[in-house]
Amino acid sequence: YNPGALTRMGRTQVMLNVAGVQQFVRFERTNFKGNGPLDNDTSSDGYGDPTDIQFDPITNKAPAYMIPHFGMSSSFGLPNTVFAFGFYPPYAPDLSYKAVGAQRYSLIDTQVIQTALGPSVAHKFFDWVSLGAGISWNWLYAEQELAISLPFHQQKALEYALGNDLSLDGWNPDPNEDPANDVRFKFEAQDASGIGWNLGVLLEPPSHAWAFGLMIQPPVSFHTEGKMSADFSNHVLYKKGAFDDDVILSKKVMDNKVKMEIAMPLIIKSGFAVRPGKQWELELASVWQNWSSIEQITITDLNLVVDLNEDFEVAGQPMGLEDAVIDENVNLPAAYQDSFSLRFGGQKDFGKTWSVRAGTFYESSGVPPATQSVALVDGPKFGYGMGGTYQPHWRIAIDLGISQSFLKSREVTDSEVRQISVHPMTGKFLDGSTIGNGKYSSSLLIFGMGLNFYFQKALKSDSAETTG
Repeated sequence: YNPGALTRMGRTQVMLNVAGVQQFVRFERTNFKGNGPLDNDTSSDGYGDPTDIQFDPITNKAPAYMIPHFGMSSSFGLPNTVFAFGFYPPYAPDLSYKAVGAQRYSLIDTQVIQTALGPSVAHKFFDWVSLGAGISWNWLYAEQELAISLPFHQQKALEYALGNDLSLDGWNPDPNEDPANDVRFKFEAQDASGIGWNLGVLLEPPSHAWAFGLMIQPPVSFHTEGKMSADFSNHVLYKKGAFDDDVILSKKVMDNKVKMEIAMPLIIKSGFAVRPGKQWELELASVWQNWSSIEQITITDLNLVVDLNEDFEVAGQPMGLEDAVIDENVNLPAAYQDSFSLRFGGQKDFGKTWSVRAGTFYESSGVPPATQSVALVDGPKFGYGMGGTYQPHWRIAIDLGISQSFLKSREVTDSEVRQISVHPMTGKFLDGSTIGNGKYSSSLLIFGMGLNFYFQKALKSDSAETTG
């Protein structure tokens, strides 16, 4: 991650790594009154009263997400200069939940893939200062599936019609969480034009007694384009779902030209290492990420046209329906906050064959409680990592590692995350119910293995070189 440290890799080598990332999530959504389907008690207002909803806990059922890395480096015979080329996706988990779970309005399933591919170069000046720079081509693919609500209640609509109120506003579709009003929504977009770069410096005396590194990586912007679809096949208004007549005629609608813009945050990393002996290294490192630059995520250029039955009648009265168009921007609240991480670890070499490493860390959260949802479960966390290297021959080294982090449980009571609710006859957005309140608990597991292949023997001047 610090291109300036490439000068520590004094020999030509190729690295092949694979890692697995799995996030364990449990969400116990807060139960509340009056947001479920209407009951059959019409004594109060003639329509029935909203029922209470009791939510079952939900968990992430996705398996570990495998992430490959590879890289190569060489000096090509140039003194004090090292070139490198690598492919390095960030570590991120997969998330998948029950399609009918309490979290369905936040997320059912998601897949996010981000990759970086590109060259780096570093040069050592004055025997103790190394400067490096890298540039990368970045690709982002994002897919997300959730449920939205098109609220409708037949008895209420009938009462309005019998009262000669045939205006669509007169239907007064109160947002609720009746599964009969759910519509499966799927968003899929990508961008292969993200350009990133970073700069790094390494200060290290010839004695290798200590080292200081600093890296800065500016934001990487993505301008994604893709498609969005809505599946009405299970909605109460589809195919004789209301008044024994067809209301929504479209089983599925799609818009192939939606857009989303997002920028990954500015990142600054630093570390200071000391080597009290030839076989020991201890390091204290920090990471700061400017997540506060993301205030909200907006999906634009929507144009979902829902075919409605123009001949639809209520109590013999024609409703005069026209196709509903969903064309408002979808705004997903983020209000992220800057995060900071502090890490401490060490390495012990046992001759030229074995090395072991271990460390611990603390990281603050980039996601505030008010915008927490199952789509991105975060929180202040502590963790540890351990691993080692086995080098049976100077040409090959094998790395193994494992890390766990434990997020502090969160009890959210003031969530700003709301259900996406749409008027079924006009396509206009309504104020949906609050869906983010509840208790979140989570832990993260990362494990990996790497192979390093060398094409020259290590020189004495490469004593600070690491294979991990």
